[in-house]
Amino acid sequence: MACFVFEESRERFLNRAAGFGRELRSHVDAGRLMLRQIDPAELSPGEFAHTLKTSVEEHGVRLVIIDSLNGYLNAMPNERFLMLHMHDLLMYLNQQGVLTLMTMTQHGVPAPMQSPVDVSHLADNVILLRYFEAQGELKQAISVVKNRDNSHDRTIREFQLTPTGIRIGQPLRQLRGVLSGVPIHDGKDSDDNAE
Repeated sequence: MACFVFEESRERFLNRAAGFGRELRSHVDAGRLMLRQIDPAELSPGEFAHTLKTSVEEHGVRLVIIDSLNGYLNAMPNERFLMLHMHDLLMYLNQQGVLTLMTMTQHGVPAPMQSPVDVSHLADNVILLRYFEAQGELKQAISVVKNRDNSHDRTIREFQLTPTGIRIGQPLRQLRGVLSGVPIHDGKDSDDNAE
């Protein structure tokens, strides 16, 4: 497994993972996880692609995580170049049987979301995490908005990262407009129990 982080240091990434109950340092030390901090000002898109290909071809990596596309975008001269580059890179990784996970931060908390670039057409699956306001708290929702190969659950559910792991709640059926960031209670009874 290889993880390329663009927007934070290796140390911060490891500390945040530990805070969510995922101790990764031992995996890095044992060579099971290759964790590399990328500075887009020091590494061109072509050099990054070469680094990815080397990790696959020489180290047998079968899972690549890019965190995040926002940082990667900063290394690109323009959006069109990013699309062509990402298409080529993802096609290569797919042909090699590599699972690729990418994150992208959308702007707007909890206002209407805006993405610096739309790469959803390149992805087989898109999972949306969204902040929203409810009962005087800032909460998170999760929804699968795209699954190219299968049908999927289309409900919007509360999402929590806790020290003991991820918690996915019941569908937020009592609210509408969750993805707008400021939902409206529709009068139905709520069920706050997590599954």
